[in-house]
Amino acid sequence: MRSKTVSWHISIWAFVLAFLALNSCRSTKFEGTAACTGRICGPHGEAVENYHIDFGAVHSAVTGINGMFLIPELKAGTYRVSGGGKGWSSFEQTVSFKDRRRIFTAQIEPISSVYAKVEELIRDGQFKEAEKMLQKESKYNRGEKSFLFYEKLVSYCKNPSERKKQQIFDMVGEKRTEETAR
Repeated sequence: MRSKTVSWHISIWAFVLAFLALNSCRSTKFEGTAACTGRICGPHGEAVENYHIDFGAVHSAVTGINGMFLIPELKAGTYRVSGGGKGWSSFEQTVSFKDRRRIFTAQIEPISSVYAKVEELIRDGQFKEAEKMLQKESKYNRGEKSFLFYEKLVSYCKNPSERKKQQIFDMVGEKRTEETAR
C-alpha cells in the first residue's frame, strides 16, 4: 500500500513540475533580435520581384528575383507591415513578432485588378472611395500612364468639366469630333 501512495505522490509532483515548466516556457518572452524572412507572391503563386516591404518606420527590405526578403535583426513586438511595388497592389497588415524566427508571406494582386475595382466604384458613383483606392497605390505606381489615366478619370467624375474631359481624351490619344464634344 505504501508503494502505491509513494508513486501517487511522485505522479502528482511530476505533474505539478511539468505544469510549472510548461507555463514558465510559455511566459518566457523573446526579447532579442532575430531574422524575419518572407515571400511576396502574385495571385497564382508567382514570385514578385522588387516589391518594397516596410516593418514599421525602421525596417525595410526589397524582394529578390524569387520574391523572398530578409530583415536580419528585427526586435520582438507588433509591427504595421506595408508593401508596394510598381505594377502591383499595395497591402497593410499587423504582424506580431514573438519568436526567434518569423516567416511572413503575402499574396498580392496586379495593379490591373485595382483599376477594375476603381472602375466598379466609379460606376457605383463612389468617387471618393475610388480616389482613396488610387491614393493607396500612388507611391509606386503614380508615374505609370494607366495610373494617371484613372486618377484623371476619377477627378473628372467627381467634378466634370470640359478641361478635364479634354485631358482624358488627350491621354488616350483620341481625337474629338464634333459628336464626341457634345
